Order: sequence, then structure tokens, then C-alpha cells
Amino acid sequence: MIRLLLATTLLITSAMVLAGDDMTLKALSALEKQSEPLPLSLEFSQKKQLSGLPRPLVSTGQLDIRKDEIVWTTERPQQQQLTINRQGIFEQGSEDSVSGSDTIAQLLLAILQQDEAVLKQQFRLSLAQNCVVMVPEAEALASVIEKIHSCGTNSVELVELFEQNGNTTRIELSKR
Repeated sequence: MIRLLLATTLLITSAMVLAGDDMTLKALSALEKQSEPLPLSLEFSQKKQLSGLPRPLVSTGQLDIRKDEIVWTTERPQQQQLTINRQGIFEQGSEDSVSGSDTIAQLLLAILQQDEAVLKQQFRLSLAQNCVVMVPEAEALASVIEKIHSCGTNSVELVELFEQNGNTTRIELSKR
């Protein structure tokens, strides 16, 4: 009886692991379909909903995504240009990165460049309709970010960031 119970438990556990691997493969396949050749120029509309504020903060602008960096140009509500690379996030004209921005910069690069290796290493991946759902694996990241959605069929059309504190960021992307 114990052997039967043990064998059944092993089969169920194996099935769950295989289902998880299958879901990861499907998510990686969806990411591959969303990726586009670089360099890539996009327009964005970002809505950041901060818990406690009645309306979201809205900004619009352009993204220029290259192999080694992203130039994020906000046009409204005010002009600002950020350069995002593996060393961090830099404001226009500054040689010093924003303090502590290197980890965030690397994640932004991985998400916007669809770097499957980094995403697979940092997140548990699954699918929900036409969105790849990324749940952080590392405790430090998971303490800040609940999950990230990368949505679209033939390209990334929407990125949603859900923070543990209730804040959300919705970035809609379109080709210029």
C-alpha cells in the first residue's frame, strides 16, 4: 500500500514538473513570436497607477531599442531622455547612473529586448491568453514585483508591471 502511494505521488509530481516545463516552453515560444529584429523604434503610452491616487500618471514618448541599450524619450507631460544599458539608467547629459538602477536596467533590457535566457533565469514563465506572465524567482525581486505581463501576438504591444505595494504600470507600445 505504501509503495502504491509512493508511486502515485511520484507520478503526480512528475506530471506537475512536466506540465510546468511545457508551460515554460509555450511561454518561451510566445516570447519568440513577440520578438522583433533590433534596432527597433516604438512609440509608448505609459499609465502608472499609484495606490492612493485617484487617476494614473500618464506619459507618452518614444523608445529606441538597440542591442546594447534603450533610449527612452518622454515627450509628455515633460521632456526627458533616459539611456538604459547594463550599467544602469542614465539621464541625458549625465555620466553617473541613477543610484541602484543597474538591476532594474538589466530587467528592462531583458523584457524590451525579449532576452529569453535572462527572462527564463529570473522568472517563472507561463501564458495567459496572448500574454507571457513573468513571476520573479529571486526573493529580492519578488519582494518588489508581483508579476510582469508581456502581451502581443507578433510583437510586444503591452507591458504591465504589478508591484507588491499595489502600484501598477501599463505601457502600450506601437511602431512608429
